[in-house]
Amino acid sequence: MKNKKFLPLVILVGVVALLGILLAVLTLHGEAETDTTLPLCDLAADDIDALSYAGNNVEVSLLKGSDGWLLADDPSLPLDQTKVQSLVEDYANLKAQRKLEGNDLAELPAKSDTPQMTITLGAGEQTVDLTVDQLNSVADVYYVYDESGAAYTVRRSDLATLSKSPRDLYKAQTLTDKTTDDVAAMQVNDLTFTCTDGIWTLTDDPDYALTQSSVRKMAGTILEMQTAWTITAPDADSAYGLDAPDVTATLSFTDGTSLTVRFGTASASDDSLCYLASSDAPTLVYEVNADHKSAFAVTKESLHDDTATAETAADTDVVAQYPVGGENDYADSLPD
Repeated sequence: MKNKKFLPLVILVGVVALLGILLAVLTLHGEAETDTTLPLCDLAADDIDALSYAGNNVEVSLLKGSDGWLLADDPSLPLDQTKVQSLVEDYANLKAQRKLEGNDLAELPAKSDTPQMTITLGAGEQTVDLTVDQLNSVADVYYVYDESGAAYTVRRSDLATLSKSPRDLYKAQTLTDKTTDDVAAMQVNDLTFTCTDGIWTLTDDPDYALTQSSVRKMAGTILEMQTAWTITAPDADSAYGLDAPDVTATLSFTDGTSLTVRFGTASASDDSLCYLASSDAPTLVYEVNADHKSAFAVTKESLHDDTATAETAADTDVVAQYPVGGENDYADSLPD
């Protein structure tokens, strides 16, 4: 009976031991598998100070200066340094599945006169040049040549995300570092507003009941919106509809400074964007989300707060009924 009692325990120990052996075998097998891919760049990512690539309707040349990465042909364009550095690392870590030799090399199709992509990486005096040529759609690989003419195969998926455009690397900008606490007044087209302790009023009609959320949305839009693109060498204002803007808005701040923005026409490259000019950057033109303009599609009448008016009217009726001091005074005068 004792042996039968301990039989399940013996079986469990045996199963655990067997699983341990299987795990050890699988681990050793995994360690035995080696990475057979071949690095195409012998430069360390941190040492790379120049990257150029052309193809897929994109041509980009990046240089690394003391203040970070910049576009060679547009150095003042703000770039997201994290995105650029990640891209550089992707190029530096590019690997081939194999090098073509012997019969494989002999069967390779002739190099194209118009390669899919050309790539140059630089670190000081050292450079690495790669040419991405024809696609083998059956194997889903590109034939890639180095500067010596050696041919490799590289998976299409490894190259698919490397043709970043300047817009892909752009760093969105805000128009000001001021906050709502810094705002004292605002003008939107022909409407002027004053802000006192967070409450907005019409400057020329302070008793007018305003929908506070709508006015705050206009101010917040200016303070919080981000740019989608920066045109660093713009044409005349008329090219962007900024000579006759759809909206002109000015925020005045408690420190005596101000910010004026003008919304122009839809962007020629993307009609979901529109042009914008900022008084803090008079030599630039931005592209921003065109929906931002809708916050300023207001009139004095559309900003009228009917709810506040009804409450005000109710309070006024009570005061008229109890003219000595109003509703609360009357309640206090009632006997207990």
